[in-house]
Amino acid sequence: MFAFFAALLIVVDQLTKFWAASTFPLGSIGRYIGLGFYFTYVQNTGAAFGIFQGINIPLGSFILNGTRLLGLLSATVSLFIFIYLWRHRKTMPLLQQSALTLILAGALGNMIDRFRLSYVIDFIHFNTSFLNFPVFNVADSCVVIGAGLLIISSLFGHPKPQHSKSESFAHTETLEEVKPLTHEPNKPVS
Repeated sequence: MFAFFAALLIVVDQLTKFWAASTFPLGSIGRYIGLGFYFTYVQNTGAAFGIFQGINIPLGSFILNGTRLLGLLSATVSLFIFIYLWRHRKTMPLLQQSALTLILAGALGNMIDRFRLSYVIDFIHFNTSFLNFPVFNVADSCVVIGAGLLIISSLFGHPKPQHSKSESFAHTETLEEVKPLTHEPNKPVS
C-alpha cells in the first residue's frame, strides 16, 4: 500500500512542477495565493535552500556535478527506504510507515528532476515582510512532513510489547539443558 501512496505523491509532485514551469515565467514573483504564499518558478541546481550548487567533482574525464551527485544520493536513500518499508510493511506502525512513505516520495520526486532536467523545479514561495523562505515544491514538503512525522513516531511511538512471566520463563534454559563444564576453571583448554 505504501508503494501506491508514494507513486501517487510522485505523480502529484511531477504534475504540479510541470504546471508551474509552463504557467509562470522563470525567476519572477508569481501569483499571490494568500497568507504570504506565492507561486514562483525557479530552477534549483542544489539541494534544500540551494546548497551544493556549483559543485563539480572530477572523476577522470567525467565531471560529477552537485545535481547528479544529489540525484545519486536520492536514489540510494530511496532504495534503502523502499527495502526497509517492504521488509517491515506488516509490522511497522502506521505513523512510521506514513513518514517513510512521504520521505520516499519526496526523494524520488526530486531525483526524477535531477536526472531528467539537471535541476529541480521549485515553485511554492513563502514571502512576507519579516520572512522570505526559500522556494520549495511538493516533494520538499513530503520530505519535511515525513521527517516531522518520523520524529513524532520515535518520541511517541508504540511501546515494546510486554511478555508475561510464563512467556519469559519459556525462553530460558532449565538447569538440565545447561551443558556441564568439561574442563576445570582457570586451566587452559587444550
